[in-house]
Amino acid sequence: MDMRRLPRLVIAPALALGLVAFASSTLAEDAGDYALQNLVHTYGRLKWLCMAHALCPVSDKAFDVIKQVIANDRSAEYLLGLTLLVGDDLPMDRKSGVAWIALAAERGEPAAARNVASRIRNGESIEVDETKIADALKAQADAGDAESMRALGPMVIGGRGTRQDPAAGLDLMRRAAEKGSSGAEIDLSQLYLNGAPGVTKSRPEAMKWLAASANHGNVAAMLDLGYMSMTPAMGVSSSESNLATGFCWLMRAALVDQPQAQEKLSMIFSEGAKDDHGTVIDIDLVQADLWFRLAARSPYHDNSQVRAAIEPHMTTEQLGQAKRLFEAWHPRTITELKTVTIPLPPAAQGNCPPMT
Repeated sequence: MDMRRLPRLVIAPALALGLVAFASSTLAEDAGDYALQNLVHTYGRLKWLCMAHALCPVSDKAFDVIKQVIANDRSAEYLLGLTLLVGDDLPMDRKSGVAWIALAAERGEPAAARNVASRIRNGESIEVDETKIADALKAQADAGDAESMRALGPMVIGGRGTRQDPAAGLDLMRRAAEKGSSGAEIDLSQLYLNGAPGVTKSRPEAMKWLAASANHGNVAAMLDLGYMSMTPAMGVSSSESNLATGFCWLMRAALVDQPQAQEKLSMIFSEGAKDDHGTVIDIDLVQADLWFRLAARSPYHDNSQVRAAIEPHMTTEQLGQAKRLFEAWHPRTITELKTVTIPLPPAAQGNCPPMT
């Protein structure tokens, strides 16, 4: 038989089997295919297998990430690590995933460095050289990279991989925030909320940085600021709650379609609320039902208890009004949010201040 006349897909499986056998003989037996020491061999095998798309065992996205890792891209190393941790597009391999994240961190990938720091804070044992991480981040921070400043700041505050200097660490994080890092603003808010070596807890300072991040369009910060403004922490005077401020930030998060904020608004309108400053939000079942319907589009916020507190108490006309408002509703963009006027409930009076 003339082998040249065989279809490509008939020849490919035999070729693939030979490559798999060859590659397997050179892999480290105690590690997975995507471990640091095995990836070059795995990539060599995949290049041949993926010439025939039907035989490729990984997605195009995963193959492209592996290709970038082979090309020495540290961001791709971090992404490969995350992919292996969750088993998305590649087989789950936690040990290899953490190793790739650690390597990316040592090579100065800021997001990987923050990931490693988070794992260490949570008590996870990781084989990583924190001095390498700090040195790589410092070189980039000195060159003006905001995300490197953000990642290095907490390391300097805690003395991880470098000399401890809380003042210098805080300065790095503030500089990152000044350069536009909304994440650095969030990190600063958490730092002042929880305290750290050389950093005294300060709820006002925490709220200030949280507001800065929210004003820059961070929806998660809007949500947190809404809850924190309305609900003082244990041991904090109720006079520090500010219902109007909390309402404004929750409304902004809700307007850009954040379901948790929408659910919270539905509860506020269904029960009413007031604070020590004389701000009052009256019960408004139409608004309560509108925000509940919007939140309930998410399976995590279709709360039957909230529904039971609202709809059985509404007239047919009120239900119809809420349904029409729901059908006409559309989410706002962050840009629109910065220009829209948000009225406070009638009993509270006035409008929410504009975002800065």
